[in-house]
Amino acid sequence: MTSLRDLPLSALRALAAAARAGSLTRAAEELGVTPGAVGHQLRQLEDRLGVKLVRRDGNGIVLTRAAEAALPDIDRGFDALSSGLRRLRFERRTETFTIAADPSFASLWLAPRLDRVRAALGKLDVRIVASVALDSMAEEGVDLAISYRNSAAKDLASIDLFTERVVPACAPSLIRKRPWPDAAETLDHLPLLHIDPTMGDDVYPTWRDWFAAAGRQRKDLDQGPRFALTIVVAQAAIAGLGALLASELVLRRHLGPGQLIEIARDVPALTIRRRLVWPLHGPKASRAAAIAAQLAEAAALEIGAALP
Repeated sequence: MTSLRDLPLSALRALAAAARAGSLTRAAEELGVTPGAVGHQLRQLEDRLGVKLVRRDGNGIVLTRAAEAALPDIDRGFDALSSGLRRLRFERRTETFTIAADPSFASLWLAPRLDRVRAALGKLDVRIVASVALDSMAEEGVDLAISYRNSAAKDLASIDLFTERVVPACAPSLIRKRPWPDAAETLDHLPLLHIDPTMGDDVYPTWRDWFAAAGRQRKDLDQGPRFALTIVVAQAAIAGLGALLASELVLRRHLGPGQLIEIARDVPALTIRRRLVWPLHGPKASRAAAIAAQLAEAAALEIGAALP
């Protein structure tokens, strides 16, 4: 009997994905790896078992008779594992209060203020995770979300946290020889850094939004390095790699010491509104409402960090 330690779970997962997709390429997309990695896993599994599992069929693959016979058991095994993990997550969720927020905001604003909600948390441990879609809060086990999206869902409650200015900024060295750093023209030729909405921080307007608001055009608006997090792209901007567009609140630690400076001030700043969102019903709904109120109160006391 094969022990749990010897189970080739990655290879079995590759086989199940290949069976569903009928293609190494599509299986690789599902698993988030390369087609070569899927093929390597399948070959290793075949070598280990001493049996052929897949064969080529045009541009795709088909399972051998042996693989087809074993696949239902493999699928049931993964279903059982998923069920067990869901049960463990549920047990853990009863002991934690989960807050979802984009990582840059969570690290720079939320985390330092968690002591203000300690009493409302009671015996629950707080857990901070990356932003989730509001309609998947229950599925992801999120008790409170900090989101810039307006929620129209009837089963969600929300209050405003605050509004933030979204400003262009760069290292002083990039504009040292430019006579009018506050003019919109300053950004006509500077290299642009981007926060990629598909990678995490989907909070901020894009450069395309900014140039449209400024009434200006630029052909290479979508070109330039992309970063998952504002705190990372800020470091690239400090190194002089280009200008970024991000929340003044998140950039404040760099704007104050002069590592970055706000530029193109002639263009009115774009804004985003952060909101606190939580389920109206559920065992932690009243606790979420209390924690949201305390965070909103903390934000109101720091009106300098946001627009009134």
